Amino acid sequence: MEQIKELIHKIGLLKLGIVILCGVFLMVLSWGGKEQEAVMNSATEAPTQEGGDSSEEYKQAREEELRRLLQKVDGVGGVDVMITLKASNEKVTLKDNTSKGENNEEKTVLVENQERNSSPYIVQEREPEIEGIAIVCEGGYDSVIKREITEAVSALFSIDSHKIKVMKSKEAKE
Repeated sequence: MEQIKELIHKIGLLKLGIVILCGVFLMVLSWGGKEQEAVMNSATEAPTQEGGDSSEEYKQAREEELRRLLQKVDGVGGVDVMITLKASNEKVTLKDNTSKGENNEEKTVLVENQERNSSPYIVQEREPEIEGIAIVCEGGYDSVIKREITEAVSALFSIDSHKIKVMKSKEAKE
């Protein structure tokens, strides 16, 4: 006990307090780091769909939604819809930029799951961009119906009207 008192007197209470606070701070940081790592690991374990399947599913879902909507419009009648895409889904990964003097280095941030498999950390996933839409409907012979469909589709999908084609079907009654 005498040695501890002598050590405290030698170091000083202020310095000892600072050392203790630093120790507590480091413990809090390490605890927060484990929690953040767990969150990042759970994010990478979420099921994701790769490649063409998800793009095809996205396209089919948009076609079906548009077909159901247009069938509700007076004068349109039976509808078939075809959507073309520019590209598939795009995944944006987190990048770590480091600069050493005049050299800039960019590295993709990787995260590990519980099995120690590493994969890029995805910060955003962009849906495919729509290239064009073709619509065949019974009301496609009517210029007013064509204009209404074109304006609605242009507003829904944010594409130019020249990328939307509305045509009458064989079953159309003029």
